Amino acid sequence: MTHDEFIAEYCKVSDRAIYLSKKARRLGLLSMEDEIDSEKENQRDILEYGLRFVVDGTDALIIRDLLENIIKQEEDKYIRRLMKIKLEAVISIQIGDNPRITVLKLNSFTNLTLKDDPVIRKYMSEMDDTGKFSDDEIDALIGGHN
Repeated sequence: MTHDEFIAEYCKVSDRAIYLSKKARRLGLLSMEDEIDSEKENQRDILEYGLRFVVDGTDALIIRDLLENIIKQEEDKYIRRLMKIKLEAVISIQIGDNPRITVLKLNSFTNLTLKDDPVIRKYMSEMDDTGKFSDDEIDALIGGHN
């Protein structure tokens, strides 16, 4: 996979993750059951496979361990990074992160600045009028790294 292909896939995955995050926060985790692509799930696609565990109520640590074992088997650095993005999306959805936090987490796996990231630009309009994050969002970002 080339860098450009990686960025294109990152955008697709991030878009889907944000959609699912919003749906889960609005309607609950079980609402995602009909959204899971069973063909991709059977191929152990990290996002779809992981979402099945989320819908089934599996603990986040178990999900992380299972998915990291799959990721360790991938040799292509870009696909491996994409798989890590999917893993973080799954966990972020499960723990109920604000979609704005999720998009920033996913961006951290790329070399794109916030200004140059098409996913960030798309969701930037959802920030408050000042373009800044609320104190709760900042606490969530900082808290996630401690």
